[in-house]
Parts: sequence; C-alpha cells; structure tokens
Amino acid sequence: MRTNAAMRRLLGSAAFAADQPTVPELEQDTLDAGWTVEPSGALLLVAHRPKRVHDIPAEALGEGEYEINDVHVSLDDLGREKIEFLPRAASRGLYFARRMLGAARGLPGSETLLAAVAIHVDVDDEDFALQGATIRFFSRRGSYPRWFDELEAYTREAIAVLDLSDPTT
Repeated sequence: MRTNAAMRRLLGSAAFAADQPTVPELEQDTLDAGWTVEPSGALLLVAHRPKRVHDIPAEALGEGEYEINDVHVSLDDLGREKIEFLPRAASRGLYFARRMLGAARGLPGSETLLAAVAIHVDVDDEDFALQGATIRFFSRRGSYPRWFDELEAYTREAIAVLDLSDPTT
C-alpha cells in the first residue's frame, strides 16, 4: 500500500488501530453484488455498472473502469465532531477497498487492479461535513489514471493506493 503523509498520520493514530470498521447498508449491497467482467475485459462493480455500458476499448480499460467504479462510502454515522472521526473514516475506506479487492481476486485482469482510497482531511473546508470516503477501482491496463503516481501532491486528502499484494481481509 502506498500512502501520502496525511494518510500515514491517520494510520498511525490510536483511533485507527482500535477501530472495528463496518460498512453502511448501501455500500454492503455493493460488496454483496461483487464484480463483473465485461466482454471488453473491463472489471466493473455490478452495483455501479450503468444499464447501458458501451464497450470500453482495450486502449482505455483503466480509464473507463475508473469512471464507473467510483464508490462513495458514507461516514455519517461516525460522529464528525470527535477526534477519532478521520482515523475511523480511513479505517472504513480501507476496509471497503480491501474487501472489494479480495472479491476481485482471480478474475481476468484483476492482477493489475488498484483501489484508490481518498479521505477529505481539510476540516476548515465549508463542505467538510458533506464528505465521505471515496474509493475508485481501476486496472493498469490501457490508459489509466496516473495522477496517483505522486501521492504527496495531495494535501487536502489522505490517499492510499492498494493492490492485490496488500492484505484483503
């Protein structure tokens, strides 16, 4: 797992270490629905797959997956005023990402699958209370987002990028 400084701070907190992450009901439905492999080879979350998916060309598989596999995990039940909020938010986001990566293991193309977990950490932002954990899944096939190559550029978000070599439980 690669992380930026903001995520490393959250991972090092006692609240993160003590958290027993759960997944809200809507996101549990995403976990339960799992993955599908499109005829083009694209790995898509069943719960996020549009009804009418146009074939994602081989030269843009990762980019197409990134656009579709965009999951907002609610943090509403974590109590935003508490000091433990951000570490617990990171815990929930990473837990969800690991579970989805584990569910993809063995599917064609999954060996290059990545999960990018982002937690908004700018508590002075007027929209802070509206934020959740954002997890995007995409493979390193064809064109794919490369802006996660330099994680330290992100200062308002705690970012982690995971792949199947990371523990998935």
